Amino acid sequence: MKLKKTGFIFIYLILVLTMIPALSSAAKLSLSVEVNGNRIPFPDAQPFVDKSNRVLVPVRFVSEALGAEVGWNGQTQKVTLELGEDIIVLTLGKKAFTVNGQTKQMDTVAQRKESRTFVPLRFVSEALGTKVKWDPELYTVKITTSLAAEETNQSADFTKSDGTFDWDAWEASRNVEGKSEKLKTQGFSYYGAYKSGLTANAFYDDYEGEVKKKAIIIQLNIDFGREGVDYNQQVKDLEEVLRQRIDSDVVDSIMKYVKHKDKRDETLEDKEFQDDTFRIEVGSKYWDDILVAVWYK
Repeated sequence: MKLKKTGFIFIYLILVLTMIPALSSAAKLSLSVEVNGNRIPFPDAQPFVDKSNRVLVPVRFVSEALGAEVGWNGQTQKVTLELGEDIIVLTLGKKAFTVNGQTKQMDTVAQRKESRTFVPLRFVSEALGTKVKWDPELYTVKITTSLAAEETNQSADFTKSDGTFDWDAWEASRNVEGKSEKLKTQGFSYYGAYKSGLTANAFYDDYEGEVKKKAIIIQLNIDFGREGVDYNQQVKDLEEVLRQRIDSDVVDSIMKYVKHKDKRDETLEDKEFQDDTFRIEVGSKYWDDILVAVWYK
């Protein structure tokens, strides 16, 4: 009996030790949210996963990233979100919410945390007509707005016969190097997807007013996740885009910093660069792509 018990303990220890690297890797990942390919910064209140395993984000995100108007009634504890003709009303602590007057149910609730109001990301985003995907490998929520999707290929009609947006058709139409003309945004000329694996997204011109002032002009991603990507060529493609409008000396500094990460299991701390016109942020979390985002100063 002692031998059997000792053997069991030995096997148990082996299993525990085997799990440690995986747990350690997972612990290095932090939750991210992307809208139209642009990673959204959360300078103070951070998104989190609640006990229902749903991602909650500060309501400010909905206004700044999705362009919705946000209202708050402290007496009724209700949050109102308006985007175009859509009106969503959530009540803190309640699973029932309304979309254009129709009552719906979700499996979690909006809540207050550290004096901030947090709302369930998937339910709110989909109610506003966006597409939501979860990338477990990158621990990232990816949101695509229908307007941004349509702008990716203006000549195509992505409306299904039932009047809904055909996301699959849109995803197959991305602007690809060698297959279509370059896109242009604020003086930058680029492809949505390069043969090297580099991807670029820019929807600055779709925003208006105060939201536009904070919008990313262009974001470029050096990809480590897909098969067949060429890291060295991605770096060259990135540099070609940046040199179109950003000061040459600043681009030199950016590229030197980018090259500090050439493997997926490395990190690149967020770092900001500036010239007279633009503010550029470069960074990459553990097991993530390198993100290079450009804003006006």
